[in-house]
Amino acid sequence: MSSIEGLWQQRFQQHLKDTRRYMKYIFNDHLKLVLVFAIGAAAYYYQQWLDTLTPAFPSAFLIAVIMSLILTSGSIRTFLKRPDLVFMLALESKLQLYFKKSFFYTFSTYIYVLLILTAAVAPLHVKVTDQTYSTIFTHLILLLILKAINLKMTWWSVYFEEKYARWIDYLVRFLLNGVFVYFLFVGSYAFFPAVTGAIIIGLALYYRSLVKAKPLKWETLIELEERRVAMFYRLANLFTDVPQLKEQVKRRAYLDTILKSIPFQQQATHRYLYTRTFLRAGDYLGLLVRLTVISGLILIATPFAYGNIVIVLLTLYITGFQIMPLWKHHKQVLWLSLYPLQEQTRRAAFLSIIRNVLFLQAACLSIVVAASNLLVGLFAFVAGGLFVQFFVTAYIKKKAIA
Repeated sequence: MSSIEGLWQQRFQQHLKDTRRYMKYIFNDHLKLVLVFAIGAAAYYYQQWLDTLTPAFPSAFLIAVIMSLILTSGSIRTFLKRPDLVFMLALESKLQLYFKKSFFYTFSTYIYVLLILTAAVAPLHVKVTDQTYSTIFTHLILLLILKAINLKMTWWSVYFEEKYARWIDYLVRFLLNGVFVYFLFVGSYAFFPAVTGAIIIGLALYYRSLVKAKPLKWETLIELEERRVAMFYRLANLFTDVPQLKEQVKRRAYLDTILKSIPFQQQATHRYLYTRTFLRAGDYLGLLVRLTVISGLILIATPFAYGNIVIVLLTLYITGFQIMPLWKHHKQVLWLSLYPLQEQTRRAAFLSIIRNVLFLQAACLSIVVAASNLLVGLFAFVAGGLFVQFFVTAYIKKKAIA
């Protein structure tokens, strides 16, 4: 057993080493500065929004949806690797300690997440219900217990053979978790959350009975672990080179219209290359969409006039900063140096794509702002356009392609 425990400790230490190595690049001085302003602005507007609420606001429903997403999502970090499918198969019956340690490590990370989330929703709950903060502590204990149960259910759901069964499992647990949290925060009789909790526990016991005698799903567990590691590496790759990252290319045929609009000319070679790379390779397009959607939702939820212009500018800065690695995406490809084109053409094509992407994002976010206040929306578009021009010419031009 000591060798199994030593194996887990070794892989856990390697995981910490890799995480620390790349986190110092992710949380660089620029991002720290943005986060400080973003957190400060979010706290200010959150307080302003709370002052406008009345007891009729459905705070319990909103909290239930947010908490249910955290309670239902996530899976146990196993640190399994592809060779384990061969070399550790014979030790399957002796790996209970290994997976117990994995469970407790994963659960400990969610303790911090639930602590932060509970602290964030506590003012909302107290404002609308006039309850004291002491009740939040009891709620937190119950939420931690519920999260532990959900992690075990997620582990057991890995054994399900049918793919749709996992989707059904997620949906059922999301609804049950949401109902439990709603009853908890709406201040209902203890009978209702108790019954919902009993149903969740009964479902967990049923899952356990289904998979009790089944062998480990090695392929599935390894694929899940590789997917989580690749997700972290893709994030880190936005800030620095990650040799371990396996490049993924997505076809996205529905975006071919954009590529067809680029003229078939020698001078448009780099423009075509970087546009195609942005649309299909890595996670550049997904990053743009996610940041735009998240920022748009924030703008809708916090319609505080000119303060929304700051949110738009911060989003543009974060987006531009994180897609800068597009310039180095093909640095290992020798053929680019053989193109009969000047380096200035390549630089101009890259800056043009970044500028167009950020202008598009500024326009989308300005439309969201204009939906609630047309004048502020126009100001946001003008400020966003000026910021993009300055950011691309004065910062990216000097930092990314220097």
